Amino acid sequence: MPRLGRTGRAWIAAAAFAVGCFHGYDLEDKEPPPGYPGGTCVPGAGCRLPSVCYEEFGICYDQNDPCKGIYCGGNGTCTIDMANQNRPLCVCDPGYSNDAFAFFCL
Repeated sequence: MPRLGRTGRAWIAAAAFAVGCFHGYDLEDKEPPPGYPGGTCVPGAGCRLPSVCYEEFGICYDQNDPCKGIYCGGNGTCTIDMANQNRPLCVCDPGYSNDAFAFFCL
């Protein structure tokens, strides 16, 4: 096993701390890690419970709180799509569109 220098150990500790303390998308510039609500689905592993993978878009969402972690790029609002198994849906502000990315209004 390769030895890590001081910088390598500090980077690993910082990365573990950042992922371990993540509780959702509560700040504009905070990107959810893969597997968490609002983050991408982890290939082969899916999402952390109670989240599930919305396979069509490759994003994790919490079935108990579908909009948890869904930010819509700051130019829209997450709503619950009752016609689509209570999954998250971004409704974009006027002048913005989510045609290119379903959960990001540009």
